[in-house]
Amino acid sequence: MSATVIFLISLLFLAFFYLAIIIVLNRKIAPKGAKIISEPEVLDKTLPQTIRLITWNIGYAGLGEESDFLIDGGKHLLPPSKKIVQKNLEAIKSELQQIKADIFLLQEVSEKSFLSRNVDVLREVTSIFMKYFIIFRPDFASIGLPYPFKIKHGTLSLAKTNPALTVVKTLPFEPKPLGGIFHRHYALQVNYFDIAGNDKQWVIINLHLAAFDENGATRQKQFDAVFAFAEQEYKKDNYVILGGDWNMELTNSNFPHKTEEKYLFWKIPFPFERLPKNWQIGINKKTPTVRSNQKPYVAGENYTAIIDGFITSPNVQINEIKTFNNDFKYTDHLPIIGTFSTK
Repeated sequence: MSATVIFLISLLFLAFFYLAIIIVLNRKIAPKGAKIISEPEVLDKTLPQTIRLITWNIGYAGLGEESDFLIDGGKHLLPPSKKIVQKNLEAIKSELQQIKADIFLLQEVSEKSFLSRNVDVLREVTSIFMKYFIIFRPDFASIGLPYPFKIKHGTLSLAKTNPALTVVKTLPFEPKPLGGIFHRHYALQVNYFDIAGNDKQWVIINLHLAAFDENGATRQKQFDAVFAFAEQEYKKDNYVILGGDWNMELTNSNFPHKTEEKYLFWKIPFPFERLPKNWQIGINKKTPTVRSNQKPYVAGENYTAIIDGFITSPNVQINEIKTFNNDFKYTDHLPIIGTFSTK
């Protein structure tokens, strides 16, 4: 056997060994906790007793009206082009600047990676909020992969006030990793804010639950974990608001569509009967918040539903809920704006 053949066999063995290590690491090891990006000392130390929040899954700026998505039954894993991602991102930034809020809860925010066509969505979004408190937690992060294959992707919270405390509460994840390699490490991103004229706190929770778990089994476990924690905070007389992408239908909507049932494997109803007594769901029933991704968006053809919104503890008053309707031009989810008060 020649030295060249031995070298090639050794190289192949090392490549397989490296791949095996990467698969094990990305299946078993969770990404590190939340990272505070900005914490300006000049910010107020309290929130008022009436606050305005926005929750929005921005889909890494890659799921605008031109896009489909492979896991949802489409043909493509990546956005159509870098130019389209940049177009979507500029529109997302513009809308975020137009919508005035005390706190922004964003999901599916990505650092620069192949998933977003090498556009740094996280940096671009945070660049317009550097006077805010900013905290980011990846729920999907590769370990050991070099650029351009590495990914860091997760939830981002921005606030006009510095929180008194911020914590991460882990949630159950799917038994099967995505693509056989990556586990998505779900968690609640929890920020505690002192309240002017009140000795209790706002507990603001940014969440993004599972989407591709078989029969919604992981989502049911996550639901139990979410409300076990939320109930604990409510029993302390804190004011709890959970906002994000629940990946469960928060109302029995019937928006017109022509999507085949085989592409709706991901949809499951919210377990209303298990919601703790007197907890409230904050949605606008007139406007959907998500569209199906088996094909580029066509109004009246893609399935649409309401899976994004807020749920509040009984001591919170829901004043108003609006869905900012951009016709899914730039994202596959729409932003939801809520105004809340302490009772």
